[in-house]
Amino acid sequence: MSKLASSLGSLLAVVLADGAGLARAAEPVGVDRGLRAGDWLVRGRIMGTIPTEQSTHIAVIGGQSKTPTALLPDGDVSYFLTDHIAIEGQAGPIRTRPKIRNSLVGDVAIGSVWNAAAMATLQYHLLPGARLNPYLGVGLAVTTPIAIDPARGIPDFTLGSLASPVLQAGFDYHLGGNWFGNVAVKYLFVPRQSYTIGGVRVAADLDMLMVGAGLGYRF
Repeated sequence: MSKLASSLGSLLAVVLADGAGLARAAEPVGVDRGLRAGDWLVRGRIMGTIPTEQSTHIAVIGGQSKTPTALLPDGDVSYFLTDHIAIEGQAGPIRTRPKIRNSLVGDVAIGSVWNAAAMATLQYHLLPGARLNPYLGVGLAVTTPIAIDPARGIPDFTLGSLASPVLQAGFDYHLGGNWFGNVAVKYLFVPRQSYTIGGVRVAADLDMLMVGAGLGYRF
């Protein structure tokens, strides 16, 4: 807390004297400080994706549609609008391999699905001037199928785009200079997805928990 109070006091003095922009230009290279308005923070992580609350209705053959847990590279870019408020964005391809398990015809691999995915969150950073800075966020994730490769014996099928509300929590830890450690947790409320495969109607519900850790670099 003493670092936070000192940082806020210094910022107030700068604003009264010459403006925050001039203060930053005059700041010695290599000075340790927290995050603040105007900063860009690029993060890279290893993220585990864990499906939760899965439920399925499959006509005729029954069973459950399952999306397996996966470990994926993950990255995002955040821009600090103010010392406490930042916007975070990320985009890239994601592949899933859904399966139908315990149906009347046994376990059935559906195929692989490539999605174009994008996520944006609005974050509130509790202690931006401190070495350990927790934050909370809320936002939206959108996925759009761009390539579907049905498994052997599965006819072609189509999927629709999904828009999922997101809740986020995490923290950045100032390692020194422009480097930060990061831990992040995201929970996606994925809406129901319905599709038809060879005349069999499938309706699947699931939410997604994402947990990851990595490094960030401030620009």
